[in-house]
Amino acid sequence: MGSTKTLAEAPAAAWSLGHAAGHKDHGSMVALDDVERAPARPGSPVGIAALAGDPATGAHVRLVELLAGYAAPDRARTGGYRGVSLTGTWRHTFLETGESRELPPGSYVFQPGGEMHGDACVGDVNCVPMPSQSVAADFIPRR
Repeated sequence: MGSTKTLAEAPAAAWSLGHAAGHKDHGSMVALDDVERAPARPGSPVGIAALAGDPATGAHVRLVELLAGYAAPDRARTGGYRGVSLTGTWRHTFLETGESRELPPGSYVFQPGGEMHGDACVGDVNCVPMPSQSVAADFIPRR
């Protein structure tokens, strides 16, 4: 089962986000407003931006923008991820246990690989979680 915490409760996880995709030898900075997002797939309301690494091939850190009021399809990922909520109120649900929480900015989620989960953006502000994975991103729909 995964876990949800605020960053104050999970400093090691916050540190690992910056090191997950190999930024060891040089610095990198980007303002949230300057990040260009592309649709997750044609016609998708979900915006994606890779900050480090390549989500198609391996370890990466990315931004995911969920529009206010949007609920993503239930799914799993082969590899687990660690995510931090940057804006909006992100609702994350562990479908296997039914645990669900509305997470304000600064909150942390560990989602184990292979487990079905759901995400939604509640309220009137777009949600931007920042997930980090040590493997390529994939999408396994709920059956």
